[in-house]
Amino acid sequence: MAHYTWYNLSPQGKQSSYIVFQFLGYCTEAFVFAYLGLTFFSYSTFKWSPHFFLVEICVIMIGRFFGTICLTAVMKCLGYNAQIPLKKQIFIWYAGMIRGAIAFGLVLRIDHAYENRGVIVTTSLLLVIFTTVVFGSTVGLLQMFLMPPSKEHKAVEEKKNAGDIEAKDPKKKKTTP
Repeated sequence: MAHYTWYNLSPQGKQSSYIVFQFLGYCTEAFVFAYLGLTFFSYSTFKWSPHFFLVEICVIMIGRFFGTICLTAVMKCLGYNAQIPLKKQIFIWYAGMIRGAIAFGLVLRIDHAYENRGVIVTTSLLLVIFTTVVFGSTVGLLQMFLMPPSKEHKAVEEKKNAGDIEAKDPKKKKTTP
């Protein structure tokens, strides 16, 4: 219904609904990160396996590689004309390795009778936090390295920033011709 509803809203309704949903999204995201951060300390007594952690990191990286780059190659072999450059595929591969709260939530559903549940839970929580912090904080650097902004984009940004500075400076007076 969003397709029909959006076009029937007034301009103020569009702006208000956009702001409300952005706010709700930020609140939900903050709750998830706070929950994961607090949960990290509640599982400090559980055992964890560094070997299992390293194996899982490798599985995530290899699995994501097959799910992005190799799948695109298979699609090209089957005749699908996917125009995704290799640099963008590498970026998609890297950005997709960030694990999230859904993975941790699924691990929490493991039956308590399972003998090694604690190791799986703590390792998964560590994976979520590690991938979010490491991959999440470096994805912007990878984007700048793989796909640097064009000269046109830089010029537009500079003009935009210069306009913002002029608009924010109350001492500067606008002169009319």
